Amino acid sequence: MNKILWGLAGIFGLVVTAFVLSGSHAAAAPAAQPGFNILTSPLPIKISTSPGKTVKTEIRFKNLNNTAEGVKVSLLRFGASGEEGQPNLFDLTAKDTYSKWVHFSPSEVLAQPNVWNTITMTIDVPANADLGYYLAVALSPSNTTTLPGAASLKGSAATLVLLNVNTGNEKRNLDLVQFTSSRGLYEYLPATFNVKIRNNGNIYVAPTGNLFVFKGNTQIAAVNFNTAGASILPNTNRTLKTDWTDGFPLYKNKIVDGKTIPDERAVPKQNLTWDFTHINKLRIGRYSAKVLVVYDDGKQDVPLEATVNFWVFPWKIMLVGLLVVAVIGVGLFSFGRGLYRRARERGNGYRRGRR
Repeated sequence: MNKILWGLAGIFGLVVTAFVLSGSHAAAAPAAQPGFNILTSPLPIKISTSPGKTVKTEIRFKNLNNTAEGVKVSLLRFGASGEEGQPNLFDLTAKDTYSKWVHFSPSEVLAQPNVWNTITMTIDVPANADLGYYLAVALSPSNTTTLPGAASLKGSAATLVLLNVNTGNEKRNLDLVQFTSSRGLYEYLPATFNVKIRNNGNIYVAPTGNLFVFKGNTQIAAVNFNTAGASILPNTNRTLKTDWTDGFPLYKNKIVDGKTIPDERAVPKQNLTWDFTHINKLRIGRYSAKVLVVYDDGKQDVPLEATVNFWVFPWKIMLVGLLVVAVIGVGLFSFGRGLYRRARERGNGYRRGRR
């Protein structure tokens, strides 16, 4: 009987909490973006070739405006900025001789609205080329003048190209510097894990792997690591994030017209969602996460491992549940006490009748 009452109280508490804590928020559709508005695909492009070879790749883009737009193509170089791997674009200098290897056909396009356009990028790799080159194909309005510092101009789009020239001199070496949870205590999932990796080699590397979640000694989840295939450039650190989202209730990014809506800090806004078909995935207690990062050093797969502990405690749900249990308990106590009094009164009346 007690187990049934506790189960009913818990479910009732979850339902009450869902209505108390969640709410419908009407979101206005974002206004159309003015000016140059280009969507590129794919991002980034990775090319592996050998010295003396010619390689080609396609740069695809779409004009998202309602009118035709003249688009010109130019070449920049990029480097990673900060530990999030944010690419910084730079103008070419006299030292960037690889600019002479690259040709675009066509180099300028009149892009019609919502139509995919294709530009062929040809790279004539010389025999003396070596290791990695990090290029950026910039798409900008054709009616603008190229000026020093154009790499930082707003309104342009860029596709990154990572060119690896295989010479046998590649050194691939990664270190797992740090593995942390973004919080020690979560009220609800997702739980976000940060994997900080350093590339000590001389060529970019895109690690893979898995993140395993345990409760005690029992594995309850496995999440793929670096599904986007993000690369780490030589002599840089990069922090890659992985989310564990298999829980109830769950925070999800707020999306309007297929786009994530950011707040004033450029962080995606989130809504708490209640899918009661996943009620069995209510997460409570202490958990541990183990990340297994794998990369190819040119000879074999090299594993890197680390573990972190964290807690999930949905205190609002627990509080509402306790209040519901308390109310039910008081009701049962009052009901039982009433039954007892009536039974006692009947017993006293029976004894008086016999006298």
